[in-house]
Amino acid sequence: WKWAAHFRATDPSTPTPLERRRRNMWSFFRNVSEGHEKLKKKIHSTRIPLGPKARTFVTFLYITLPVAFGYRLMQYTNNYAEKHARKRIEHLRDESNARRERVMEVVQKKQDPKT
Repeated sequence: WKWAAHFRATDPSTPTPLERRRRNMWSFFRNVSEGHEKLKKKIHSTRIPLGPKARTFVTFLYITLPVAFGYRLMQYTNNYAEKHARKRIEHLRDESNARRERVMEVVQKKQDPKT
């Protein structure tokens, strides 16, 4: 394993650059997760008295916003997939037509031995 010596510092306990990047990545996700938990606890522990109209409005938002955003996301992904599928289908159709033409040329040559 002499070739691996240049990847690691002289001290084997020193992490490689890849190991340092992985640690930084996981610490970033850990920090984001901890911050999200703090925010969730802060929001859910706060009590704001709502009247009947405000409560109805908040309930409406809680129900309709995820549905509306989900629907919009679904429409976007369907359009994206359709666009790329159309390109792939056209490419396959062109390949198929080219293959069919080559086969027809070979068949005609076999039927017409004069040429």
